[in-house]
Amino acid sequence: MHSATATRRTLSGAPQGADLWLATRVEHAALNATAVREQMLYDGWLVRWSPGETKRTRSINVVAPPVTPFESRFDFCRRWYARQGLPMTFRIASHGPDHSLDGQLESRGLQYHGATCVMALDLPCDAGADAPTLAFEQTDCATFSRAVGTLRGLGTEAAREHQRRLETLAVDVLPLVARQPDGRWAAAGLVVLDDDIGGLFDIVVAPSLRRQGLGRATVTRLLMAAQERGARTAYLQVEQDNEPARRLYGAYGFRDIYTYWYRSAAQSA
Repeated sequence: MHSATATRRTLSGAPQGADLWLATRVEHAALNATAVREQMLYDGWLVRWSPGETKRTRSINVVAPPVTPFESRFDFCRRWYARQGLPMTFRIASHGPDHSLDGQLESRGLQYHGATCVMALDLPCDAGADAPTLAFEQTDCATFSRAVGTLRGLGTEAAREHQRRLETLAVDVLPLVARQPDGRWAAAGLVVLDDDIGGLFDIVVAPSLRRQGLGRATVTRLLMAAQERGARTAYLQVEQDNEPARRLYGAYGFRDIYTYWYRSAAQSA
């Protein structure tokens, strides 16, 4: 159970000044990078109801301060998610813009789900020179989604939904894959470019090849690709308790700029 005290502690560390601007800019870029067909804007809440597994694509994201009472917004979304057959889920970022929301949801019994750190890095970056060499090729969204699905052990429909989502994004995507000598997938990663910001997504290595430095090789190649296309800032997202990944990204100079977490209600009939 996530206590109200812990929530307030997280919010008290919210970014300020230039870091707040960066956090807001990265948050908007990440929303563009994960856009879905099933979404609408409702009084500062970006409401998403994609049927996929990713919580970000089937949750309520706060993008602007609301003007209507909380109860009316809450009731509208509760009814909407019930119609879709999905649990009402909120995604809450530490930098706001609505710092009262988490407490309001907690008081209504919405359950907390673990925090994710958003990390950013100024580009260019010369770290990663000692990473193992891994030959990556740029590919199409269909091939990339199949590769990611295979490496993650996902089903065919999940891979197809991933492909459809990537193909309909309004921002530029750069899917990269690497193969083993026998043709099987070795690793994959995606750069999503939003003006001068590059988001790193879907970083995955074959289970049999982990702990050999290929994760570092993948991150290095993605950063190089982002720099080559004019990105001045890179960002990525990692679960707060994933210490190995956080150490890897920290070695490049990535730093935490904000966190986010979810609260969800029991699914309605």
